[in-house]
Amino acid sequence: MKTEQRVIEVTETPRPDDRPVDIPVISIENSSDSSYGNEEYFGATRKQPKQKKNILLILSLLTTILIAGVLLWIFRYNLMETEVPVSVSDRENIEKLQQPFTPTAKGTELISDSVLGVAMEIYPLQGLRASLETELPDTADRTLVLFTRSADYHSDGSLIGTVVNEGRKVNSKERKSRQGYLAISKSGRPVTGVSLSDKVADYTAQNGGSFFRQYVLLGDGELPSSFHLHGKVERAAIARDADDQLYYIVTRHKETMYDFADAMREYGLTDAIYLTGGNSYTFYRDSTGAAHVTDRLRQKYAKYNDTPLPAPLLVFRQ
Repeated sequence: MKTEQRVIEVTETPRPDDRPVDIPVISIENSSDSSYGNEEYFGATRKQPKQKKNILLILSLLTTILIAGVLLWIFRYNLMETEVPVSVSDRENIEKLQQPFTPTAKGTELISDSVLGVAMEIYPLQGLRASLETELPDTADRTLVLFTRSADYHSDGSLIGTVVNEGRKVNSKERKSRQGYLAISKSGRPVTGVSLSDKVADYTAQNGGSFFRQYVLLGDGELPSSFHLHGKVERAAIARDADDQLYYIVTRHKETMYDFADAMREYGLTDAIYLTGGNSYTFYRDSTGAAHVTDRLRQKYAKYNDTPLPAPLLVFRQ
């Protein structure tokens, strides 16, 4: 048997340049052309994309927290903002309550006036001793000069807003929903103001005084942007002028809260808080000692003769 030999010819392909054939050509591979990244080449596990994702999540979370903090601060600032400018600070009113007080007035005088079409009866309160009392006062008591309602109340008997009576805090709800207040020192000095803080109330509680909250009608000569009560009824208020003199004011006819507040501002009063009840508790004793009692007040006495008062009365005495 013959063995057939095959001859394989090797043909060298000439290079395109003049380099010898036996010199190898070294090609440097670009990392972008590699089937694996540099991280894999050096034994890494491709953590860079995951790290970037985590950083973005952290930055997003921090941004959300920052925005939420700013919105919360703005919301809290708006909540803490009073409805009207404050003409007398809590500190100033506490300093007034700390001063000695001796009642000097024997009575009050009725001042009738009409401003902007609102007929008002104005009673100066200078030199009168104030208190909160839980029973109808005796009109035959010659020390009694004037009295009216104070805080409002719910149907369950709880009072609305912070109330302190002779150093004792009374069961109440919605403690700061009404920004106006009237505070009374242990000696009977009354002061009025506007505040969301309970600093003045706490002072009266610690020092045997009294305190209640009501709606604001005027603050430093300005009206609130809106009023909480609407419609027309007889209105009443405790107001203060620029000379720090207090007045009890009632309307003779039914008025809106806006018209009542605007008339008091036009009259020259700077601060005022609302009192419910209108002129139904109208009673006053003049400087001669004569008592003035209305039929509506007699009806109140008949109603509450055997029934406890739902809220303490604000009473002024000689």
